[in-house]
Formats: sequence, structure tokens, C-alpha cells
Amino acid sequence: MDRIKAFVNKYCKHYNDSGLATEEEQELPSAEILEEICQVLLNVSCMREEGNFSSFRVCFLQAGSDFLDAYVYAHSLSFDKPVPFTVSAMRKLAPALNPDMSYLTLDIMHEPIMVTGVIASYTTWGKIIAGEATDGSMMPAVPNLFVKAPGEIDGCLGERTIVSYSFGSTVISRYDIFKTTLIAQQLRNGSILDDAERRHFLSRVLWQVDDYRHGGAILIVPSEEACAGYINVKYKLPCEFLFNDEKSLIDISQSVREKELVSYADFVAKLSTVDGAVLLTKDMDLIGFGVEILTDKMEQKEPPMRFVSSDDSINRNKKFTDNGTRHRSGYRFCHEVEGSVVIVISQDGAIKACTKEGDEVVVYDNLALSVD
Repeated sequence: MDRIKAFVNKYCKHYNDSGLATEEEQELPSAEILEEICQVLLNVSCMREEGNFSSFRVCFLQAGSDFLDAYVYAHSLSFDKPVPFTVSAMRKLAPALNPDMSYLTLDIMHEPIMVTGVIASYTTWGKIIAGEATDGSMMPAVPNLFVKAPGEIDGCLGERTIVSYSFGSTVISRYDIFKTTLIAQQLRNGSILDDAERRHFLSRVLWQVDDYRHGGAILIVPSEEACAGYINVKYKLPCEFLFNDEKSLIDISQSVREKELVSYADFVAKLSTVDGAVLLTKDMDLIGFGVEILTDKMEQKEPPMRFVSSDDSINRNKKFTDNGTRHRSGYRFCHEVEGSVVIVISQDGAIKACTKEGDEVVVYDNLALSVD
């Protein structure tokens, strides 16, 4: 119960501090009500229905609200008879929902809490975040709780995750990793790529890798020579960014270039499913995959670390040894290879990125993929 309370308190704080909620309909329920709802959702998340775990969203928009008038493709539907908001009822109802396109609406103004209906909408935000489109239809921007997987809940505004809960731990999502942090600065150094195009490419790659649920690592280096002594590339497969095999990508239309970006990103992402890391240059040219990091060739067994929290403060409680083998080898690689960036994707979807500043390896937790 204390862990749920901590999650709810952080959701409320970061949601209210974000400045994203400007309408009355975007206000959060009380912390007490959110805790009650989360307890039910966590129980439901760990139950199978017809052999599968359910993923769905619940929101708190009241019946008759005109907030949805601004969303052409969003429609509010009401049950003829409200459904009790209980674990048993939600377990049966949840499989009917697509979390990318709909919300269950809860009546929190009366006791007990009841499920009153569904907000159904046509959205293309998945394509936007994955780099397949630059604009389109988003989910209605209302606060909601997203049951993502067993034991995992996200506190959101629309499709944007603010805070994540996973088996007792609460983490704050960061959307600025490739924009304003040391990671972004390092990626720019020595690269000729446009910032926006690099972000779209990396977001698409990470979106796909996360979808595979295999986990993986991406090593981004100034050149192959810079890291030659610390890796073994099992499959060398040189390929320039966007498959640029001496054909000009400057003169092609923007729509064709965007399709090439999606195709190249998907190609790179799939390589991550082979054991070992994917190796890229800062211009996002592919060097190879199935890369083994040779930690026995590295002098520093436990490099100085700096773990950066969502508010840019330093988390002194985290240590190098708290991490798994894939993460530790990535940190050591960053420390040895000047100018490198390492991105590690866990099987549960958590993404970390690191680079080196001074003699420290700087790690950013819980990278979130932006729809901006």
C-alpha cells in the first residue's frame, strides 16, 4: 500500500508541476481515490482472461463533458447500466479495450466507483512517435491510468506517460534525453545529421526494439577505429544512413525520405534481436551487429558513475553494481571509448542512455519516446 501511495503522490506532483493540464477536465482526482483505483488495476493487471493479460486505460472524464468537442475522432459512449469497478468485473471487461485508441470512463463522484462507458477515438499517435507521420490524431488529453503489463501502471496525460509504476518501483519519464542533455550534446559532436532526423530515427528504432520485448543495446561511436580494441563484431555489415549507396538523398521528396528513414530504422531495430549489441556511428551509419563488448580488455573494472534523476539531481543511492551484466558492460564501454553513447533497452521496456563526462559515466534513466 505504501508503494502505491508513493506512486500516486509522485504522479500528482509531477502532473501538476508539468503545466500540461490547463482545463478543469484535466484535473486529477484526489490521491485517496487514485490509490483505490490503482489497487484494483494492479490486481487486474496480474490476471489472465482467455489466457492473456489485458492492457487498457481508465480516465475520469464526467458524462456530458464538452471537452471532447475539440477531438473530431473521439466519441463518448455510455453503458445502459454502469458496471461495478471491481476486480472481477474489470477482469472481464478489460480485454474489450484497445489502450492506443480508447479509455474506460469512471464515475468517481459517487461511491462506489462505477464504470460508466467508453471513449473511443481514432488515433495515429503511434505512427507519430514511431516516425511514420509528423502529425495526426492524438488521444484526448485527459489524465488516465494505463495498465501496461502485469504489475505495471503508467500515470499519463493522454498518451504521454508522466510516472511509471513497476512491481513496487516508481520512475519518472524523461522526454528530453535526445534534445537537451549530455546525451544530445554528445550525439551532435562530430555528426552532420539534422537533430530532428536523428531523434526520429532513434525513437523509431527504440520503439521497435521495445515492441520486440527482447531487450538490446546500441553502441554509438565516433568511428569503428575508436572502439576497435574493445569489441568483437560478429556480423560486420557496413551500411550508410538511409541505405545511401551512392544515390543522392538530398534531391528526393520529403515523403520518400521519411519512408526511407522508417525502413532503415526498422532494419536496424531488428538486428538488435540477435545476441550482442548493434554498432552505429554518430551519423547513424551501421557498422555491424552481434557485437560483444570485451570487458577483459578494459582497465577500469568499476568506473566512476553519475546517475541522473528526472529533475537532473544526482541519485547517490544508485551504484554500478546494482545493474545487470548488459548495463555494466555498456557503462564500461562508455568509459573506455571517448565520445561514445550507449543505449540499453531492458526486456521490460525500460530504456537507459549513458555517455562520459570528465572521468564519470553519466546515466539517464527511464528514457521516454516523445510524440513531439
